[in-house]
Amino acid sequence: MPILRVRPRPRVSLTGDDVTSLRAVVRRNVIKTVCRVGLWSLFTALGAYWFFPTLQRLWWVLLTGSTEMGALSDVTQGYVGNVLALMSVLFSILAGNSYTSLYSQNEAIFCALFAEVSEAKALMEQIALVCSGRPFYRSALENIRRYVESDLRRLERPPSILCACKPRDDPLESILYLTSVGVPSAVYETVRSLRQRRGDRLGAVQRKLPPVQMALLYVLAGLNLVSLLLLALGKSTDAEYRLCRALFAMMAGGLMMTMRVIHELWTPAGGAYNVDGVLRVMIRGLEDELDQRLKGKTFSDTRLPPPPPSFQRPTTADAATTAARRS
Repeated sequence: MPILRVRPRPRVSLTGDDVTSLRAVVRRNVIKTVCRVGLWSLFTALGAYWFFPTLQRLWWVLLTGSTEMGALSDVTQGYVGNVLALMSVLFSILAGNSYTSLYSQNEAIFCALFAEVSEAKALMEQIALVCSGRPFYRSALENIRRYVESDLRRLERPPSILCACKPRDDPLESILYLTSVGVPSAVYETVRSLRQRRGDRLGAVQRKLPPVQMALLYVLAGLNLVSLLLLALGKSTDAEYRLCRALFAMMAGGLMMTMRVIHELWTPAGGAYNVDGVLRVMIRGLEDELDQRLKGKTFSDTRLPPPPPSFQRPTTADAATTAARRS
């Protein structure tokens, strides 16, 4: 008995341009984040080292009202050390919770966007299957393009504004009106599922931490630095003074680095921690396929496997053998 061989379908793989584009986007976002985090931290550390004597004298005058700077007593040093420890604990609690919350939100944004892009591709394929050859086919594809450009791409816009758009400006509702006559069409369930994915994405993008919390983090970081300044008063030798000055600069740079990383997570777009670069690569394939379908090209694989032997058309020899057996 001959073995039935099915011709394998071509596998979908990333092209060299796609991989290069993805790497370029990731590299560009990493460079932006390194510049915004590293340069801010470096300049803060250099400024803290340079202005250490001025800041020390300024805060001494503001807190004590005296221009004479002297060494702190053991009791005062212990008190200032306890204040520094308390401020450090408060900053670590608030900064740790903020980082955890923002990282979880960023992860939810990635998952929601991947689900929404997959659902948008499913809607495009269903419209191509159901509406191909009809007068409104091109209008339906144009509405999908409008949805991608005016909604899916707009990560920088507030989600509440996108959610409050009027029905006449909603491309998904326009698709339903085009494909439905009296009763919901076959694409209703896909549009409904895409709306749910859109709601998940808008809810994930919505900022959970208000700007006042970022301001409080900067205030707590500044209080840590002030306490550290006062602990370095009255050092006897130049070596100890230079050591305290260098440690203060390192502390200032480290706090600024922590704050800039949290701020990168808090910013919705434009960095290595954000999804906008990956989103551009994801929807580029969707937009290319929309362009090809608008030009009339198809993407279905119509090559079918050969029929099984029992359903093949008999040859002349097989027909003669069958007739001889019947006679």
